[in-house]
Amino acid sequence: MGFRFSVTGGNDVSFDEYVITDIEFISDTPDASNARSTDLGVMLRITGRINFSLGAEIEDSTVELANWALMPSDQADCYREAQVQIVSGGQIVRQYTYPNAFVMAYTEDLNDEEGVGTFTLLLKQKKDLTNKIELKGNFEE
Repeated sequence: MGFRFSVTGGNDVSFDEYVITDIEFISDTPDASNARSTDLGVMLRITGRINFSLGAEIEDSTVELANWALMPSDQADCYREAQVQIVSGGQIVRQYTYPNAFVMAYTEDLNDEEGVGTFTLLLKQKKDLTNKIELKGNFEE
């Protein structure tokens, strides 16, 4: 199984199966609720490798993710479309599309032993547009 991740709007970036290592889909309601709440938050946690490239022969797209995380809310492109595809046997088996995602948290974990860092990006869909999220599965061959 592999994962593809792309962000469009602002500076577009995409990551393939060799970069993305873990995807977590999260739907969150308040813990104090005794019934199904309308206060639903929907998030994606994406983890991947930071493959540094000496001589810049390969663009490090994680720089754009870090810059997006620093973007203030008064800039229109702080909300972007994020899409995750789950791939198995060369076929897309599930696809998540968040049309108005923003960065909740972004971290980079770097060390001098492995030479490859990791990043974790926590995205959330703008709450008043939660109903615009698309979750697709069962794609035909």
